[in-house]
Amino acid sequence: MTDNFSQLVTNYFKNDYRERGKIKWHGYFLSDHTASLKQEKTARQHISQKLERMALSAIKSRLQYANLHYELVIIQEDYATSDKKMFPDIVGLVAGFSDRGVVVDKQHILFENIRAVRLSQNN
Repeated sequence: MTDNFSQLVTNYFKNDYRERGKIKWHGYFLSDHTASLKQEKTARQHISQKLERMALSAIKSRLQYANLHYELVIIQEDYATSDKKMFPDIVGLVAGFSDRGVVVDKQHILFENIRAVRLSQNN
């Protein structure tokens, strides 16, 4: 009987069993994806107050100060949506500089695209 059962199981997996593959994992990916989309939507709906445009020398000075003192910076880029709402601010530590911009938390931001910089302690 064991031989018969073994042969039956082998035959089943060889000929009849259909692996659902990716289909069985879609439920897991869907919940993660949905959570990610909700978080992204919340971030997109955040309306940043439009700050007064700073001079380039003041921007660089504030970024250098934050870099030396390990302070979080809040950078507002000079971008707005079609309905004049500012994009969310970039918050993080200054990781370094290039000749054309600053690196904040692995994101390179060109000086020409920065509207204003605040230090997190000055909220």
